[in-house]
Amino acid sequence: MPVSIYQARHFFIISPLCFGSHLKMEAMITGIHRFFNDFNNSLEQVVPDYAVHVSRFPRDAICAIQQFASAVPSGIPLRVYAVGGSGLLFDCLNGVVGLPNVELGIIPCGEWIDFYRVFGEANKEIFNSLEAQTCAPSTPMDALYCGSNYALSHCLIGLEALFRRNTKSMRERRTLVDRCMLTFSKLFNVSSLCLMGAFDSEILRQNYRIWVDDENLSGEHAFITIANSPYYARNKKNIILEADPADGCLDVLLSNGINVSESYDVLSKYVNSHHEKYPHLFTCRRAKKVFLTSSSPLILDLDGEVFYDKYISIEIKPGVVRIIDPTQIRQE
Repeated sequence: MPVSIYQARHFFIISPLCFGSHLKMEAMITGIHRFFNDFNNSLEQVVPDYAVHVSRFPRDAICAIQQFASAVPSGIPLRVYAVGGSGLLFDCLNGVVGLPNVELGIIPCGEWIDFYRVFGEANKEIFNSLEAQTCAPSTPMDALYCGSNYALSHCLIGLEALFRRNTKSMRERRTLVDRCMLTFSKLFNVSSLCLMGAFDSEILRQNYRIWVDDENLSGEHAFITIANSPYYARNKKNIILEADPADGCLDVLLSNGINVSESYDVLSKYVNSHHEKYPHLFTCRRAKKVFLTSSSPLILDLDGEVFYDKYISIEIKPGVVRIIDPTQIRQE
């Protein structure tokens, strides 16, 4: 059922990194101002309460949201819209969790953002509709909790986290060699992961002590995927098909330790969602909590953000955030 735009305050967080040029970002901001000020010509003769903030650096959105929310009177809903990619969505999620009466909207503008697809594969257009976003109801969603951070989609550990870290560094450096490598990784995702394993073959057989709930699954693993959503791997299919961000469970996939020569075969099965057919190569579990440690450094990717740690504890937080669902609005 549609919500009145006047019933809430609206706070838009913009990531300048996702627009390619300053002019495109300014066009987006101008569009937001125009959309709200058009209500001045309506019967209400009042502009709905809204603000726009441009995120200047990683985690800037967290403080901006908390500061804005502190000025919202008690009892008035606050709608926060992440206008950008997965990095900005990560920051906005961590800004809104724990705040009362706050809903999170996803307006996908960056390349690396997939979570909105849980509402339907072909719904990007309606997620970019300001009319639908500002009036649509919200729905409770689970989130991963790792350390002091929340994530909507995934925690990757091992080979794929290393791959994500290196591709992120390439995007930031933007040299000719980096651009060529990024193009290669987009076209040949499995081959790119294999190449990464060849450069750092020790990660293919890293020894972990790991508990999935109370089950001990310690041993050598090339990579570990802990998913809250089936959509997290750009240019890949939804890998863990049964992952559901509203079921109160984590979906855990562990690959056995492998050699460089085995990597292409194993990774092909992984990215094509065939892991359940090969129980001698992969272990799949559903759980509430995962704990792991390793004598070697641990690298993890949490919704595209890279972290390092010695001990990792991940648990599911059911219904911890309300996500605006514009697919429930029928556009005329």
